[in-house]
Amino acid sequence: MRYRPLFTLLLLAAPFFAEKALAAPLSLQEYQQQLQELAGKVDVLKEHPEQAKKVEAELPETVSISAEGKEYSISYKDLKYNLAELAGAGEDKRQTLYAEIHGYVQVLSAEARKYSQPSSGYESEHEKLNAILARGEFAKVKGPGVLDHLLSRVYRGVGRILAKLFSVKSLRGETSHIIVYVLIGIVFVLLAAWIVRRLAQPVPEVQREILPFSPSAKNWRKWLAEARALAQEHDWRGAIHLAYWAGISFLEESGAWKPDRARTPREYLRLLSTRNARHPALTALTRKFEVTWYGHRDAAENDFQEALVQLEKLGCQ
Repeated sequence: MRYRPLFTLLLLAAPFFAEKALAAPLSLQEYQQQLQELAGKVDVLKEHPEQAKKVEAELPETVSISAEGKEYSISYKDLKYNLAELAGAGEDKRQTLYAEIHGYVQVLSAEARKYSQPSSGYESEHEKLNAILARGEFAKVKGPGVLDHLLSRVYRGVGRILAKLFSVKSLRGETSHIIVYVLIGIVFVLLAAWIVRRLAQPVPEVQREILPFSPSAKNWRKWLAEARALAQEHDWRGAIHLAYWAGISFLEESGAWKPDRARTPREYLRLLSTRNARHPALTALTRKFEVTWYGHRDAAENDFQEALVQLEKLGCQ
């Protein structure tokens, strides 16, 4: 009985050592034998697709191969994925999946045979290639870095999420990459449109202009006359400033809102309903006023003439 703990420990450790033994690298000959056996099992699946689950369960995720002092890793993940789908697939999809599985195994077998064949004068080509890659223009060329691996994981993750969302079980590889690029492109387009829209908006008001009296306390015609007087002196910014208040005075006199000498231009604009026929003209006049007065941008005669056009649309004639 005293040996029972040791026996129990060996039983628990047995799967671990078995897994390690299975994970040992295969020789090239063993790998070719594995592919040959796999090809035989795949041939059977054409008539008996229900056995695909068993083949998939027996196939490892990856296999390591040791050849010529180097170790290579071959992934069977895509093959296992197709095998798992084959058993429950419909007739049309089953034929497609079988063709993919059969072709995949054939390609692996062909590559293994090609690798086992003796090289025929490739050493000189390798030497030439190494000499070319040693040149200065290739000095900065590197393999995939941390960011590349991270993006690859992101692509796979997004592909899995999209496959679940849209029930597209075969969505993987290049297809998921394309969808990710499309989504990124859409995000950038929306961001660019938002930036352009923000830049096109008037410069925000930097202060609240408080008049000593409400705009309508001075008749709009007097505001406009003073604006024209400044225009005669080529003070276009000042002329646009007074022209704006002429429009506000006109609307206030017309009963568009109650007088208040401390409102901002944006507040006046919000008081006028967007369904009001005068709203577009007031919007354009406000924008012209804000960018020249609060934005401190240079103004010219044509800017003042545009302000007068909007005043006429408001009804200041």
